[in-house]
Amino acid sequence: MRRFAIALAGLVLAIAAVPSAAADEPDRVTLSATSAIIGQQLSLTVEVFAPRGATVEPDPIARSWGTVELVRVVSRSSRDQDGGTLHVLEMIVAPFWPGDVRFAPGIIVLNGPAVESRTLPAVSLAVNQTLSVDEPDELTPLPAPRPIGGAESPLLRPAIAAGGAVAAALLYLAGFTAVRRWRTRARPGAPSPAPLPPAPPDLATVEAAMHTDPASAYRDLAASVRAVLAGRYGIPAAALTAAEITARMEHLGLDRWQARLVSGLLDECDAVIYAGYRPAAERRLSDLNMAREIVEGGV
Repeated sequence: MRRFAIALAGLVLAIAAVPSAAADEPDRVTLSATSAIIGQQLSLTVEVFAPRGATVEPDPIARSWGTVELVRVVSRSSRDQDGGTLHVLEMIVAPFWPGDVRFAPGIIVLNGPAVESRTLPAVSLAVNQTLSVDEPDELTPLPAPRPIGGAESPLLRPAIAAGGAVAAALLYLAGFTAVRRWRTRARPGAPSPAPLPPAPPDLATVEAAMHTDPASAYRDLAASVRAVLAGRYGIPAAALTAAEITARMEHLGLDRWQARLVSGLLDECDAVIYAGYRPAAERRLSDLNMAREIVEGGV
């Protein structure tokens, strides 16, 4: 008899444990309505229990959604509980197939490198068509156009014609005045001859200042080379960079190696003038000799 009582008590405890486990299930799904029409947006609240530090995200491509689609996530919140964190997500969903639909939201739980795909409890939804049963399955024709009050003023067309005539007369008067002023304008005299460009600096002066004032010497050196190139090849060398001068010389059919030598010398001058570069004495003498070759017709 005592064994029977113990067995009966164990059976009662086992039966009582089944609803208790179901009640302790932490994941919950709440839908704002039990029926809707196709495409109607509904509010869906899901509660997901996850380990602390984990991240909960909806899985919109999970097959468990069925014919219901996730539109957007409105808000999310979380609170710590015993043994983990309860995440609450407010979402907007919409059904797109008529009939009695049963779907289960898909959720992804990210806990460090671990990724868990979880299907939440399913909910039911009755989806109705947008048309009534007795309505024809076709588009309703538009109503016939109706006339509106008011009519065109009888003075509108004459006013437009008069305005066009006045505008044409004003244009003719303006053109006639402009032509008359152009014909009676004061004739300018013969233009004065353009001043001759300054003579390039003497390389002898450049050589004297090469060691005492390198910046001034290289400035005069570059000016002399540019002036010679402008006079010899018709290149506006004073207004061009070294690379542009090289391109112009190659375009004129000059030897590419000679054009590169000119470009290298002008780059050296720019480095000394603007970047504070001070070449060695042998390099200065080499630059001066190259400039003499260019000025004297070697390049």
